[in-house]
Amino acid sequence: MTSRRCRDFVRPLATLGVVLAALPLATLGVTAVAAQQPLHVTVGFEGGFTRARSRATGTSELVSGAVFTGAATLARSRWRLRLDYGQGNLTADTGAAAARTLAEGRAQLGFVAAAWLTLWAGPRARSYASSGIRQRWWFWEVGAEARGMLFADRSYAFGALALAPAGTVDALPAFSRETGVAAGLAVRLPGPGPWARLAYRVDQTRLAGGRRETVEAISLGVAMELRSPR
Repeated sequence: MTSRRCRDFVRPLATLGVVLAALPLATLGVTAVAAQQPLHVTVGFEGGFTRARSRATGTSELVSGAVFTGAATLARSRWRLRLDYGQGNLTADTGAAAARTLAEGRAQLGFVAAAWLTLWAGPRARSYASSGIRQRWWFWEVGAEARGMLFADRSYAFGALALAPAGTVDALPAFSRETGVAAGLAVRLPGPGPWARLAYRVDQTRLAGGRRETVEAISLGVAMELRSPR
């Protein structure tokens, strides 16, 4: 790995590290009541198959490949802090497309509005690197995630909707909007073990001039619930 590639890999991690250091302090100090509640931490890892399609007037490019993601969620009272970062290599599925490296991360603050509904808001970033050129996508996203228990404490189904009304994209027409949907199933493994999670998501970004970028992913992962002392 060249020094340039090392810098490109470390910079997103450093950015998320700063967010990880700063946002929990804001989250844990939201209310005095919340400060009396125990802190719950969930960490997870997943691998998935991702396909990205870009459409513009008269042209279409398709790339796909494996992406691996690490995630952490902090929970205290009704507040949540979610951070994740994923990276992978996408290869060309059409002759006009070029192979590229995909990196994606987010840092979002959540509020449990009901036992089955959590509201989220925060930044999400995506970047593509190809032949030494990096293209960055930045979104300000709001969303909602609902879950329904199938078997008490053993499995649940979930679905999510997201909207990014604001964002920027390097060297491309002006950002219009981004929408996303996700759905999946989670099952607790035998004993007090981790959760296994199967998910599908699709995000579509629209730019001025009719250009669209669609990213689909199907993933399988595990998540372990931890709990810190008071």
